[in-house]
Amino acid sequence: MPEGSAKETDTRTLTILAVSATGGTVVEVYDFFIYGYAAASAFPGIFFPKLAPTQALVFSFLAFGAGFPARILGAFIFGHFGDRTGRKFAFLLSIAIVGTTTCLTGLLPGYARLGIAAPVLLVVLRVVQGIGVSGEFGGTSSLLAEFGAARRSRAFWMSLATLGIPLGAIAASGVMLIMSKTFAVAGWRIAMLLSSVIVIPALLARYKLADSPLFERLKQRQQLAAMPSLGVFKMHAGSIILLALVVAFMSMNGYVMGTYFISFMHFAGVPLATVAIVLMVGRVADALGVLLSGPLADFCKRRTAAYIAIGLTTLLSYPFVLAVLSKHIVLVTALQIPIGFFGIDSGAGISWNLGQIFGGMLAPSALAALIGQDVFHR
Repeated sequence: MPEGSAKETDTRTLTILAVSATGGTVVEVYDFFIYGYAAASAFPGIFFPKLAPTQALVFSFLAFGAGFPARILGAFIFGHFGDRTGRKFAFLLSIAIVGTTTCLTGLLPGYARLGIAAPVLLVVLRVVQGIGVSGEFGGTSSLLAEFGAARRSRAFWMSLATLGIPLGAIAASGVMLIMSKTFAVAGWRIAMLLSSVIVIPALLARYKLADSPLFERLKQRQQLAAMPSLGVFKMHAGSIILLALVVAFMSMNGYVMGTYFISFMHFAGVPLATVAIVLMVGRVADALGVLLSGPLADFCKRRTAAYIAIGLTTLLSYPFVLAVLSKHIVLVTALQIPIGFFGIDSGAGISWNLGQIFGGMLAPSALAALIGQDVFHR
């Protein structure tokens, strides 16, 4: 493409790019959420059978959380190679890592066969998966931002990268719903192995991606930073941490709903199939929120959009919990719609992965330890 800049990137090209990038995000988020669902329902009995039920649940969520610190390492690694060699290589490697580790987790024998090696290997695979996931969102956002750099609606195109997050969660919730009767026993293994069916076409789609004209010009002029990730962190450490805190608040909704919420509703006497339906409705609301967050960010200040999302999500949280304890499923579902709609994830690269640590690593295990199985506190 000529040096004229991103103005020559037409809508058709951006649309194809957005579909390819979002499709890969769907695969990776599906794998990540299936792991979370399994951690809430299957892992305590399969990998931690020697512990008391509450302790087993806490350790199961800690295994889930082990992938989050790895995201920071992965964000620097993929950020470095993505900025030095191009997004395409980073995209292909990240989705291959996530798909492989998810399938291996689905095939991993439990404590009954491997003993203590089973939970150890579970954590190791989770860490490697976390490294792979970290290369996804930041790279996708950067690529869409570079291709749409000259457009007034750049925030809208960047928001399409985020769309893959709720779509992947919808797919995971749908699979859990279909396999609700056997998910906690063997269904979770099938769900993880199913990811291989969609990883292959996603890899092919990623293979056809090209790097942005902006990146190619920088590469030709030899203007690429030697250590891009460290350079960005040194120059914008304050902004990165502040954005990470905002992302943490918003991402906590998704991770608590996708892990501890499953156990919480089970302890409250709600069937797993019903939980899956509520989760799916919430993820559909997530998708709608993502689609509108881009135009909203283009229309008003991004900070204002974040304040609205955080404020409304906070206000609705308490009545939502009361509805669960009262088993008013219709009300639970109705409240989950605005919570999902406004509890959208945003951010990029290092900020996004740092925010996931704050919002997703400790919240599920902390809630399990503090509340336990007696959610009614009788």
